[in-house]
Amino acid sequence: MRIFSRPIAGLILVAIAASAYGYQRLWHRHPSRSAEAPKPAMAPPAPPAEIVAARTPTPAAPVEPPARMTPAQQAGFDAWLVKTYLACWKPARQPADADVYIAQVRLAYNPDGSLMKPAKLVNPPSDPALKPQAKSVMAAVQNCNPLPVPAQYRPFYEQWKTKTIHFDPQVAAR
Repeated sequence: MRIFSRPIAGLILVAIAASAYGYQRLWHRHPSRSAEAPKPAMAPPAPPAEIVAARTPTPAAPVEPPARMTPAQQAGFDAWLVKTYLACWKPARQPADADVYIAQVRLAYNPDGSLMKPAKLVNPPSDPALKPQAKSVMAAVQNCNPLPVPAQYRPFYEQWKTKTIHFDPQVAAR
């Protein structure tokens, strides 16, 4: 005699499986059956557009740091600058009994290598016998104007826009 029919046997197997897995876990998995079903959260009212615009930071344009020469590039530029000015300089004869006069000239350049303003002699000679030397230095600066700045140094204008050049007659004699 058959006690259980097939549909009932299926239900019993489902009940046994549910109890083995944990009936509570199966029951609460579906949100419609859960006693703790999440309730939709109400969003706060949106603030007026002018308040949102005032709070929203405007994206800043990316700021590129200024290009900087490496120490080796700086040394290369300085050597090129001195060599260029020495090529334009015809030093005046210095008196034999005078000390060696090394003129220092402060220069301000435009990006194209031309002088932005007149050159300034930082250390004018106190000895009148050395005045021709100072004049020859100032003439050299004018003869080299504008400087043909090499392309590799042009991006670094901020570093070379003002320079002080030392005109040493002993270096020029080499």
